[in-house]
Amino acid sequence: MMKTGTSLAGVPKATAVVLTLCVLCLLLGLASYSRVQSFFMSRANDEGVADLRLVSVTIEQLIGRYDPIPALIAGDPEFRELLIDPSRADMVPLMNEKLRHLARDVGASDIYVMNRSGRTIAASNYREERSFIGERFDYRPYFLHAAAGEATRYHALGTTSGERGFFFSAPILDGLEVVGVLAVKIPVDPLEDLWRANDREIFVSDLNGVIFLSTDSSLLFRTLEPLTRGVRQRIEETRQFPLSVLESLSFSVTGGGEDPVEVLLGEPGEERRFLSDSASLVLPGWHATVLQPMRLIQTRTLFALATWGLVVLVLTLAMLTIIQWRARLAERMEHERSQRETLEVMVRERTADLDAANTSLRSEIEERKAAETRLRKTQAELVQAGKLAALGQMSAALSHEINQPLAGIKSYAENAAQYLERKRYDEVGTNISHISKMIDRVARISAHLRNFARRPGDQLSAIPVSEVIAESVELVRPHTRRNEAEIVFVRPDQEIWAIGGRLRLQQVMVNVLTNAIDAMRDQARRVVEITASDRGEYVEVRVRDTGTGLPENEEELIFEPFFTTKQVGSGMGLGLSISFNIIRDFGGSLSAANHPDGGAEFLVTLKKAYAPAGLVAE
Repeated sequence: MMKTGTSLAGVPKATAVVLTLCVLCLLLGLASYSRVQSFFMSRANDEGVADLRLVSVTIEQLIGRYDPIPALIAGDPEFRELLIDPSRADMVPLMNEKLRHLARDVGASDIYVMNRSGRTIAASNYREERSFIGERFDYRPYFLHAAAGEATRYHALGTTSGERGFFFSAPILDGLEVVGVLAVKIPVDPLEDLWRANDREIFVSDLNGVIFLSTDSSLLFRTLEPLTRGVRQRIEETRQFPLSVLESLSFSVTGGGEDPVEVLLGEPGEERRFLSDSASLVLPGWHATVLQPMRLIQTRTLFALATWGLVVLVLTLAMLTIIQWRARLAERMEHERSQRETLEVMVRERTADLDAANTSLRSEIEERKAAETRLRKTQAELVQAGKLAALGQMSAALSHEINQPLAGIKSYAENAAQYLERKRYDEVGTNISHISKMIDRVARISAHLRNFARRPGDQLSAIPVSEVIAESVELVRPHTRRNEAEIVFVRPDQEIWAIGGRLRLQQVMVNVLTNAIDAMRDQARRVVEITASDRGEYVEVRVRDTGTGLPENEEELIFEPFFTTKQVGSGMGLGLSISFNIIRDFGGSLSAANHPDGGAEFLVTLKKAYAPAGLVAE
């Protein structure tokens, strides 16, 4: 009773240790919070720099791609003829259609031709309600510069379309005289869609500090600083943006230099904190800015600290468990030592009575010997039970793998009996030959299972995938006929070779095909489609059935041992688990999913091999 009390007394002590450790973890977490947050801020800063590089590259590619296009199109003599002789109205439909095709080919939203007065006489959007035909754009800088003989680019909100875009223009020349201007408008929405791949906000501001591109639409046309009267007047004269939407962005900046730059964005009471990175772009005066929410960085910091604390707590609990176990073991050993000492004292005290107790002592010795004999027998039985348990596991796998060829043997034997009754001896001989092959296959499967635990990757070679599939289809043909199913496999014109083992790949295909046939038992249409294709470095084999498909949210569980959706007695759930490990041994993968048109589809991916003619894989 005293020893039990001592063990229970250790429980409050262990609880106190755990609580102390929790407090220490909390204090260490608070002390290291700023350092961990600095690490995540540094990593976030690297991610922001990568995003800025992406923004810079996409804008440079846009400018580099579309800068020469207006000059190339403006060199078409038909546009020059139309501008020189306005009476050629019959040319306008032809020019409109040509511009429409050109806009589609180069990815522009609009391409249009303006005369010297700035009036549009031909446009790619001539079919639309917002057509530029007849519109005047002589107030736009891209027209004024091109009319002066200088190709240029410009950005603005379209006055007709109401859409933002980059405008590229070039003069249309008759010799040295400018007779008109050709303009190409490029939409900017695809750029913003490309940048919306993460939780960070990206915006681009122009020379005047107006945000022209942004992944957050609420930031569009906001200004980074109040616009001067001259800038506002110039924007109004060129109708670049409506002045009513140009509002200053409320923000404050902290940090800089070697410290990360933080931005507080929003109106008072609704501010949001961001980590900011910015860089200049190829366009003069343009800047790109990446804002990363500080709440995400704080969340990552707290998660890292919590994970660290949990790991320390788990390790400490494990150590406490080991210490308590060792303490209990020491208590038992001390108890046994005390008992031995007591026994020795009793032996010494009863030395005088040894003669009288000799008979009783012999009896006790015999009982001890009998107990030791029973103990050894019990231990031997436990070892044998362990062996039988291991043998049972092997028998379960062996039973599942051998059931398939045994089913084939049974089918061929029944067919042979029917052929024998009909005196069709040739067919009887053929079925007996098939039975012999099935028996050989059982022997090969048994030999393979003995080596199943070998190191993955041994004894792999190039195997003909189409040939193995054809053999597998032939092996399950009795099962196919019995279930009134059909297997469709169109062999490729050329053999496809892959890295693997021929027999093991055949086992995988037989397992998958048998499962597919069983899955269609309750269906009116029972067709299994097999395709094998060369995917460059890999070979893909797809097996699709017309069954009810895989159970919802159980696509991954089907490869677990003993998991099955079949009725009791119809399978042990080992086939797909064994197949999954075989394909993984080959360096490939086995997966399953429901097909969009119904049924389930299994995908076997193998490493491609290049084999000379006549090579036969093991």
